[in-house]
Amino acid sequence: MQLADEVPRAELFSAYRYATGAVPALLDHCAALAADAVRRCRLAPGDRVVEIGSNDGTLLRCFRDTGMRVLGIDPAADLTEEACRRGLPSLTAFFDASVAEKVRQEHGGADVVVANNVLAHVDDVRGVLDGIRVLLEPGGHAVVEVAHVLPMAGQGAFEFVYHEHLSYFSLHALSRVAEEHGLTVVDVQRIPTQGGSLRCWLRRSDGQPRPARTAAVEHLLAEEASAGVPDGSFLADFPSRVERVASRLNDVIGGLTRLGRRVCGYGASARAVTLLAQSGAGEHIPWIVDDNARKVGLYTPGDGIEVRDTARLREEDIDYCVLFAWNYASDIRRRHARFGGDFVAPLPELTIA
Repeated sequence: MQLADEVPRAELFSAYRYATGAVPALLDHCAALAADAVRRCRLAPGDRVVEIGSNDGTLLRCFRDTGMRVLGIDPAADLTEEACRRGLPSLTAFFDASVAEKVRQEHGGADVVVANNVLAHVDDVRGVLDGIRVLLEPGGHAVVEVAHVLPMAGQGAFEFVYHEHLSYFSLHALSRVAEEHGLTVVDVQRIPTQGGSLRCWLRRSDGQPRPARTAAVEHLLAEEASAGVPDGSFLADFPSRVERVASRLNDVIGGLTRLGRRVCGYGASARAVTLLAQSGAGEHIPWIVDDNARKVGLYTPGDGIEVRDTARLREEDIDYCVLFAWNYASDIRRRHARFGGDFVAPLPELTIA
């Protein structure tokens, strides 16, 4: 699945406000991924880890702290500069095969290449995969995480579909295009991030013997085939699910405000803007809190909703807070256990608790 229209990547990422380190739930996710990669790939202190789309270096720090040599590559100059200040070497660049060749010449090859939620954002997926193959040592591993289209379509989670995300992946699509560029998906894990994602482990397939695939890969390919992923039939009910999610959110939030209840939101992301625009619920929400200090004091596109610091949840008399970051609902509820109101999670099913 792909978008038909593209916003120039330089316009999107030259001054990028999303910061991995500002999402508390991702700190544990990054630590767990690094520990898993060290174990699976049998990394030793001094091995080289390169991260594509390294953002502020949050994941790189986890590898560095286990003794790895690290290098980040990201197009957002303010984020790579921040990472460098924290002792995490980072290049400002859009990754492709030519950048990979330069990195290999100047720093050597990589034992592990990580690309977390990167492929969705790039306009040249093939160029990135070529670059990964160029950069990987023959015995190395690539770890690629992508949001999975199957749960997204099943839940009607349309808010993941917006201008930054050019591509939406099934294991069928990812494994096929990887093979065309000398890489094999040898293992896959289903993880809860982004409402349901795939963590794929890839090896170079241009050597001998050819890497074998685990039963988990074969099982998920069969499940996708049964669900209608290869021919696109799994999307047949997607429009009706989108309408149901959007209309129910607007009905519930509109109904609460008509009853005089005070409502705010949590998570001023592009996903939140997409959900608000489709549902029309933005007119009922005066402000949104966010953990990312880079966004505080700004306003959402379209509805012009003010972004405030999460401390306002404790300071204001709020009855309901809509979790636009619903995929982190359990973590948010835990961290804000003293919030006096109820949280509204719009997906995967609308719940109030």
